[in-house]
Amino acid sequence: MELGSEFALDVLQLRETSDTVFAYLKEFHALYTDSGRSALRLLSDALAGAKILAPDYICRSVTDVLSETCTVIDYPVSRRFLADLDQLEELIQKHSAHVLYFMHYFGALQPEETRRRVAEWKETYGLTVIEDTTHSLFTAKKTVGDYCIASLRKWFPIPDGGVLYMDMEQRAAFMGGNAGQKPKEGLKQKPVSRKVQAMMLKHLFLTEGLDCNARYREMFAKEEEALNVQKGVYGISVLSRLLLSHFPVASMCKRRRDNAALLRAGLKRLGYQEAVETESSEVLLALPVYVPKRNALRQRLAEQKVYCAVHWPLERPSAAGEAGWMENHIISLPIDQRYGEKEMGYLLKCLEESQKYGTGVERFGSL
Repeated sequence: MELGSEFALDVLQLRETSDTVFAYLKEFHALYTDSGRSALRLLSDALAGAKILAPDYICRSVTDVLSETCTVIDYPVSRRFLADLDQLEELIQKHSAHVLYFMHYFGALQPEETRRRVAEWKETYGLTVIEDTTHSLFTAKKTVGDYCIASLRKWFPIPDGGVLYMDMEQRAAFMGGNAGQKPKEGLKQKPVSRKVQAMMLKHLFLTEGLDCNARYREMFAKEEEALNVQKGVYGISVLSRLLLSHFPVASMCKRRRDNAALLRAGLKRLGYQEAVETESSEVLLALPVYVPKRNALRQRLAEQKVYCAVHWPLERPSAAGEAGWMENHIISLPIDQRYGEKEMGYLLKCLEESQKYGTGVERFGSL
């Protein structure tokens, strides 16, 4: 059994459905891109010259893209991924910030009070809000965002995919910000054949035992490296559009909720400390926990073929204090739609066994 890491692709399991992500976002003006980075680059070009307040705990790819055209100013978030609202308002005033980058971590929505204050700041300070819904897309399409950004390839077995979407009335402002340039569905596409090959090889490894594990992992790594240095903006591939028309949203959400509930119950029994407070109705990208020896636990799980992501290696000068502590202690446990009760049981068994090696539980007190 193998859990986590990149999606495999089994084309024989595809079934037509009307419950697609395209239907889910039909009320918005949506621009589908090859990645969340391309979607963000489209938007950052429209906001060129702006001062953007962004959380200090965020993927470096976000700040790298924003920094190409805008000035990025960090604001701190706590170990529960919450901003100090009074401090954040002071930063808005101090820097005369034009834009707020707003994120719901792991799919758990920011508290109602936070959303209410942000909505007030839009009126008081004329803030534009970029709402990063990569983690929260299926918990809520949007809350207070003027523009929403999401990476679809984090949710579905597709070789590429991201989206920039906004209310229809916001479309005019976006087009104006692009100085007459009209981004459209016809954005140039890039080849995805190598990523597809890697996904299919992984499927053959998992189902047929084909000796290709090292090969597809190498291919996935090279594709991610290529994305890290990509500067252009590309549209979503025809293949990913086709695949997305075969993945029902409702059943995906239900499976993730069920898996999160199973895992959450087991984590409580074992004494693991969840990193974010979530509701049973929320649809999580992954389930994060804080552990004292994160790297050792991650290695131990990998030896048992459980591959857990780290959100994120910050690699920025600001990665100190709370953000640095979080990066060193957090691990994201897989709960996605590939898995069910059997796989969650296996994951919990691996976590329980890891405690024998000193890589498990240690309470950190109040977060």
